[in-house]
Amino acid sequence: MSYYTALQTAWNSSIQPPTGVTGTGLSSADTTNQKLAKVNAWTVTGSVPTSLFVTGPQILNCIAFSEFNVLTATQQSNVIALCNSPGQLLGGSANVSLMTAGMIVAYFPSSGTTIANLTNLAKATTVSWAQTNGYPYSSSVTGNLNTGDTAAAGLT
Repeated sequence: MSYYTALQTAWNSSIQPPTGVTGTGLSSADTTNQKLAKVNAWTVTGSVPTSLFVTGPQILNCIAFSEFNVLTATQQSNVIALCNSPGQLLGGSANVSLMTAGMIVAYFPSSGTTIANLTNLAKATTVSWAQTNGYPYSSSVTGNLNTGDTAAAGLT
């Protein structure tokens, strides 16, 4: 099944853990459950995750004043209100249709400093290997693959 291609490749690779992954590599002596525990503990940085949580101050500190300054008063007010929201805000490459990412993409030039700063913030975020590869995850740094996934991938 093509959905499990990344899992199959990582599971069977002679390079352990896979390139760009932080964590313990899989061993042929590991049981399926031991391998799953290791894969679920793998983390990745350096790519823009499909989803990530950031705070308003993190966003605010990425905004270039020169780009903010040319926004309309209403747009500036909207950005400040967004950055003053309590708790974490959902962003990431798959969430442009939602408020946080959508507003940023609509208000700031794609080749500008603000977008570059936010991209760098996202790339510095540690996320689970599972999340990076589009698999279920229970938190941004914990995978949620199980023996049903390994069976579906033909790895048991």
